[in-house]
Amino acid sequence: MKKPDLNITPFVDIMLVLLAILMVSVTVSTYQEKSVNLPEGSKTTPAVKKATITITIPNADYVIVNKQKIPLKDFFENFNLKYGNYNKNSLVYIAADKNIKYDKFMKVYAAVVKTGFSQIGLLTK
Repeated sequence: MKKPDLNITPFVDIMLVLLAILMVSVTVSTYQEKSVNLPEGSKTTPAVKKATITITIPNADYVIVNKQKIPLKDFFENFNLKYGNYNKNSLVYIAADKNIKYDKFMKVYAAVVKTGFSQIGLLTK
């Protein structure tokens, strides 16, 4: 006598449809229940702080700080002396040429961090 085969394909199909319905209904009810009352933003305060120091590192032996060309060897020694009295919460932008060596960039970055600046932005195209 041949044993009957148990065909579970229709059962799996029904369970997958029920699972999909459950997932959609839970997601819709979750997002409908949450209502967030956001505060109004100030229209007079700019969203971006103005940079007080901009450092440009071209593919050469000098660094440009606030449009002033400084030889690279003098930058490491004199950055702290010249900009050490700036507010340490000031934003510093560093724009480096994509062809410079990594160690040159890291030396400039380290000098800025060593001076005490913590908000440093790296500029890209």
